[in-house]
Amino acid sequence: MKIVILGGGIAGLCMGIYLHQNQIDFSINERQTHAAVGGHAFLMHHDGFTVLQEIAAYTACYLPGRKVDTFVSKDPSGEILAEHQLHDWQCFKRTELLDCLMGMLPAEHLHSGRVFSHFIYEGERAVAAAFHNGEREYGDIFVGADGANSAVRHKIFGEVTFKPGKVKELVGIARHPELAVSLQGKFTKYQQENKGLSFGVIPTSETEVVWFMQYDPALGDVPEGADARAALSYPEKLRAQCAELLKDFPEEVQAVLAVNDFRTSYVWNTRDFDLLPDFHHQNIVLIGDAAHVALPFTSAGTTNAMMDAKILTQCLLLYEDDDLAFSAYYRIRAGHVEQHVKLGRELRDAFLDPSATLKIPLISNPTS
Repeated sequence: MKIVILGGGIAGLCMGIYLHQNQIDFSINERQTHAAVGGHAFLMHHDGFTVLQEIAAYTACYLPGRKVDTFVSKDPSGEILAEHQLHDWQCFKRTELLDCLMGMLPAEHLHSGRVFSHFIYEGERAVAAAFHNGEREYGDIFVGADGANSAVRHKIFGEVTFKPGKVKELVGIARHPELAVSLQGKFTKYQQENKGLSFGVIPTSETEVVWFMQYDPALGDVPEGADARAALSYPEKLRAQCAELLKDFPEEVQAVLAVNDFRTSYVWNTRDFDLLPDFHHQNIVLIGDAAHVALPFTSAGTTNAMMDAKILTQCLLLYEDDDLAFSAYYRIRAGHVEQHVKLGRELRDAFLDPSATLKIPLISNPTS
């Protein structure tokens, strides 16, 4: 049996590692032609970190990441509103984790520069994935791990209806050794009490912090689109937006913004879609954001992707019939995914109306 993985992000790489450790033939096909790029950093809770520890236990690779054991909620003046202990949470820079995962795999199984085009069929089953560069990869099972805008999902299920997230995130990484050291182990979030506006900061090392501004676009926004982002003035517009929206936030927030390079910051338009009726069609199956997208308030996206890879591999090992394996995978994962989508929407609504109640912007009950 050979499994063709379409997408070389965290979901696809974890799937490949599990298959490799179980002596199952596979190939990973990634559209990028250069080293890992995109994204800055993210939080990962207990389930995801457990998966990483499991797969790293069989290798000589050292896991990157910084432990985050405390969540601190503050108001814009800096006064602490709540403080909670976290269990097994980690903060990872995306590029570092991707490099680490790729280091666990034989290079001959990794193919870059392959942009998925379509499937080649014999009867009702796919027998090969075709790429825009003319190459093909033949296999028995095809795994779509190509993200929220999945071309694989579109081929087997058509368009999904994305629901607007109603909230945007401006994200960056800033070098500030003094602040990074003082915040070690803490996820600090400043929440405006009467509007949808917050600023979060987490150390990624002893010298850097990742930060994000979540905001209701009605409060003020920078025009989007490829032309707008390409304009030389775009980084300065992002800086001005932060300066205006966060002008009442405390000194440590202003210190991060002062040293941030806005040329490397980006705006994320949050969105999600309802649970799909299945994650597979014939011998093609979806994992990660290709299968499900939740709003970022739960910090569960990466964990969900890795859990998909783990559970799907277990099901493939348990069932000789791939349809039975895929059905079992869906039964196990669908309830958790639906819970995360629902919780993300609840946390978003609480964010947009923070005067109603204070909710911790993290998934509350890790699932396994």
